[in-house]
Amino acid sequence: MQARDGLKSMDIMRSVLGEDGNFSDPVALGPTINTPFQEESVQIHPDGRTLYFSSDGHPGMGGLDIFVSRMDREGNWGKAENLGYPVNTGGDENSVLVGADGELAFFASDRPGGYGDLDLYSFELPEAARAVPVSYVTGRVSDIVTGRSVEADVQMYDLATGDLATAAYSDPKSGEFLVCLPEGRDYALNATAEGYLFFSANYNIAKSTVDKPFKLDVKLSPLTAGSTITLRNIFFNTASAELLPASNLELDKLLRLMKANPTLRIEVGGHTDNVGADADNQKLSEERAVAVSKFLTGYGIEADRVVSAGFGETRPVASNDTEEGRALNRRTEIKVL
Repeated sequence: MQARDGLKSMDIMRSVLGEDGNFSDPVALGPTINTPFQEESVQIHPDGRTLYFSSDGHPGMGGLDIFVSRMDREGNWGKAENLGYPVNTGGDENSVLVGADGELAFFASDRPGGYGDLDLYSFELPEAARAVPVSYVTGRVSDIVTGRSVEADVQMYDLATGDLATAAYSDPKSGEFLVCLPEGRDYALNATAEGYLFFSANYNIAKSTVDKPFKLDVKLSPLTAGSTITLRNIFFNTASAELLPASNLELDKLLRLMKANPTLRIEVGGHTDNVGADADNQKLSEERAVAVSKFLTGYGIEADRVVSAGFGETRPVASNDTEEGRALNRRTEIKVL
């Protein structure tokens, strides 16, 4: 966001979109970005941490130059780095746009040798100025029973950090959504809509392009008796009922669902693969279901609204002959009672 301050200064500002749909008051990015002079033409790359902008207040070639800055884990922006010649000249360079691959960029310049006032140019970013490559992810949200499109809040979290990586609302008519995410990472996807159980899945987002995006099919189950969902982002230590910290995102989603629907009663079902003794797997599945139930009751959900059940290895959803299949069979399910 840009806000004019008098006639000779323009700073880059930041505003946060809240859960209520309103933006917070804008706040200047600070002295590593803003100067007493002109900062404009800002782009936050879809990697979420690389900022490109133009300025005539930082040391440069003259006029408006293009700079890059990166945000650290604490949310602070690093020192602005000039992209240098031949990208920047004694004229004005602005309106930079960096592609999803983080390598190719486009900008406008009034440098000598052009066809008019401002001409468009492209260039390959130097290694040090490149953003993290991102992939295009598309999907459709629909009702699992009727197939109708659903408008849903789609959120994707970086499983390694627990941070919200991106969010979007699916189109109410088509149910479709499009986001960009840094590639090669593991993400938890949660989709929520009023009157439905939330959708849970996790993915490793591989490299993809706008014409061949990574595609997701999100089917929401209505909040009716017998509906089930698999909590794909509940994680335990191996052969243990100890919940891992990476489970907190999913547990919080489940807790909010229960609080938003005070008459909702559920069964928490634990399932295992077939590795080990039957009796051990049965016991482990029961203990894992109890662990999730205790999380809910520990945060104020009435005990009579949560039933826990263990099914051991008796209800596989995939073959136990492969690691991929066994991973699918090790799961926690929620059933509406």
